[in-house]
Amino acid sequence: MPNKVIALDIGNVCLHIHPERCLALLKDCNCASIPPELLRYEADELERGRVSEADFLAKVREMTGTRASDKTLTDAFLAILGEPVEGMPELVAELPQLGFQAVFFSDTSAIHLAAVRRIFPSARFVPQGVYSFEVGERKPHPAMFEAFEHRFGTPVCYFDDRADLIEAARRHGWNAHQFHSAAEMKKILSAGC
Repeated sequence: MPNKVIALDIGNVCLHIHPERCLALLKDCNCASIPPELLRYEADELERGRVSEADFLAKVREMTGTRASDKTLTDAFLAILGEPVEGMPELVAELPQLGFQAVFFSDTSAIHLAAVRRIFPSARFVPQGVYSFEVGERKPHPAMFEAFEHRFGTPVCYFDDRADLIEAARRHGWNAHQFHSAAEMKKILSAGC
């Protein structure tokens, strides 16, 4: 019998997210200023796959006045990704034995996803996903839910840390749960979602 598919967010579900670390590293890059719209630009353009990494870094230089190298700027943006959420590497590794196949469902960029696959030890148990940079939209846009359903069907459950995205998923007809801890997620799964 095939495993039941669950949709699994990455940020603050599998890995802690720390935007402040990115901003602190950018300050160290001799930026003339760090405009508040910088991270919004990253979310709106890079995470939607609308600009290449090179174009994004050029825009960062234009917005901040820095002359930092590509590697330095990329490292700053990768610093957003933190350590695994307690208990999640173990739970994600256990999901197949529990009868579930996790599929990542995340607003992210290609460079962040590559780093997630290095940082999160159990990402190998989640070989597939639906990502904003591939779909061209971010959650809660209906295109994200439709892309997931087209590839994997409606998941038996979806876990995300953001209440607004849980509500959007429920309006879309998904069984969605706000993530609080690996232990709580395991209880929900053990109860059949």
